[in-house]
Amino acid sequence: MNPDKFYSKLGASFKPGVLTTVVLAAEELKRQGKKIIGLTGGMYDEPNFPWKEVKEAIDEATEADWRVMLQYGSTAGLHSLREQLAAWMKGHSIEADPYREMMITTGSQEALDLVTRVFLDKGDVVIVGAPTYLSALGAFRTVDPDIRQAKLDENGMDPEDLEKVIKQVKAEGKTLKLLYIIPSFQNPTSTMLPMERRKRILELAEKHDFLILEDNPYGYISFEGPMPTPLKGLDKTGRVMYTSTFSKIVSPGMRIGWLVAHREFIAKMVEAKSNISISNALPSQWVAAKLFEKGVVDQQIEKMVKVYRKKRDVMLEAMDASFPKEAKWNHPKGGLFLWVTLPEHVNATEMLMEAVQSGVAYIPGNNFFTTSTHNHMRLNYSHPSIPDITEGIQILGSLLKEKI
Repeated sequence: MNPDKFYSKLGASFKPGVLTTVVLAAEELKRQGKKIIGLTGGMYDEPNFPWKEVKEAIDEATEADWRVMLQYGSTAGLHSLREQLAAWMKGHSIEADPYREMMITTGSQEALDLVTRVFLDKGDVVIVGAPTYLSALGAFRTVDPDIRQAKLDENGMDPEDLEKVIKQVKAEGKTLKLLYIIPSFQNPTSTMLPMERRKRILELAEKHDFLILEDNPYGYISFEGPMPTPLKGLDKTGRVMYTSTFSKIVSPGMRIGWLVAHREFIAKMVEAKSNISISNALPSQWVAAKLFEKGVVDQQIEKMVKVYRKKRDVMLEAMDASFPKEAKWNHPKGGLFLWVTLPEHVNATEMLMEAVQSGVAYIPGNNFFTTSTHNHMRLNYSHPSIPDITEGIQILGSLLKEKI
């Protein structure tokens, strides 16, 4: 049998991504008894999971509660969780009707998939940051849109460059459908979009009549004061769709994300979700609602900000000591990542497997662009232990010095 002849065009397009490649290589090294330090995905710091609080919530569940949790649930999500989320987001300047303007998703990745299914057709123009979240690009590419890039600087997406891209799209006789943006501690650069830029980007959306998908997994992990008001909190006409997730603030394993959008958009996406998963698991949603109700979510965010600030500082100190002076990197004020720019002659993509064989892994920067690039890397400090951060950066620094 030849498996290739049975795939759809979309199915045939799925190839192992960089994370899959790194994981497989790491598993092989572990089988050989070798250590691999992952500075890759934005995973949670495992010793600080709120497992006691989760266990306590489950222990308090009554028979009536379990009858709810073990039954089918609303595709839009458990009512009590949506109510708790609406109250919580109001404290972050987002007001939403929990019954009509909000839905629960399987992490924020499902939200990206739903927006793609409901709003994008082949050839539709989507603008993203250069660079941007690699799995957002993966979700959009399933429908083969026309993806354009707007430049980022130290303050996030540049509205002037965004406007240039919009004008170029119009000059080609095309219409911009969607802007995808991560304003707060952007992935992969951890940049923070200032308030004046947020307002300007909304003005451009009104002027040129396009939708905005605001992705905010990281904004609550802020080391220097609260994040600015989300774009959704400034939106007056309903053109901003907002998604966030439990994955970075409480637990990725609970698979809780949410979407806030115009009620007609939510209705469409709820119908789309009903064809995929019918509803999220009720036990996770029930526990999440209890964690909000008990104040655990805010307590956990406060705790993790301290943990990740310390880890960021350790990584920065290690890079100052071990990296070649020709390498440049940012000093994130929140989020989970460091963005490194190397001299042009250094190929971070080609160097990855050499690094893995030496015992450390990272994500090459080319995965975050739609155009070719080779001299960037993203490093994660949220998941590895402090000793592993120091060791991993020392290994990486030695390799870079050989290349430079």
